Formats: sequence, C-alpha cells, structure tokens
Amino acid sequence: MSEKVGPTSAEPLAMKPWGQFEAALIKHAEKQDWDKLAKVNTLMIKALKHAGAPKTQSQLLARESLANTHSEVLKKLIHSKHTLEMEMQQFTSTQDGLAAYQLTQLSGALDDR
Repeated sequence: MSEKVGPTSAEPLAMKPWGQFEAALIKHAEKQDWDKLAKVNTLMIKALKHAGAPKTQSQLLARESLANTHSEVLKKLIHSKHTLEMEMQQFTSTQDGLAAYQLTQLSGALDDR
C-alpha cells in the first residue's frame, strides 16, 4: 500500500478556499448584497497575495476558474450599476415633470377661485 505524499495529497485543500470564494462571489452577486461582495473580494485579494504563485497545474486551474468567476461577477456589477444610473436619471426627469405638472395644476386651481 502506498499513500500519496506531498503536494498532490494537499491539492484539494489548496483548491478549497478558491472554490469557497467563487461560491461566495456568486451568492452575494445574485443577492445583490454589494457590502458582502466587497468584503469577500477584499478577503480573496488578501488570500491570493498570501498564497503566492500557484505551484501546481490544478492550483493554477482553480485560480483561473476563480478569475473567470470574478470577471463575470464584475460584469454583472457594472451592468447593475449602469441600470441603476439609468433608473435614477429616469426618476429624476420624471420628478421634474411631475413637479411642473403639480405647479401648473395648483396655479389653475388658484385661478378658479
């Protein structure tokens, strides 16, 4: 019986945090919980810096998967931000029109007295 020793036996442990970061990024992006998403991003950056360069092919693949997930989440975040900006512009322009209408209506009511 021979047991694997060395980097190959530890690889699943080394890849686990990256998968957890991926899952957390996806989860918080879907819930649009931007505060938690930012915290996960900060923790992920610290973990990547602490871990250093990947030492095996499987570690490299795990990080590439994380990078792809991070990129997709970032695209969704940018899209959500753009959508919110458009909604705010529309809301602001609607409010200006509504205020003008109400002012006109009020002026007409005063003239009817």
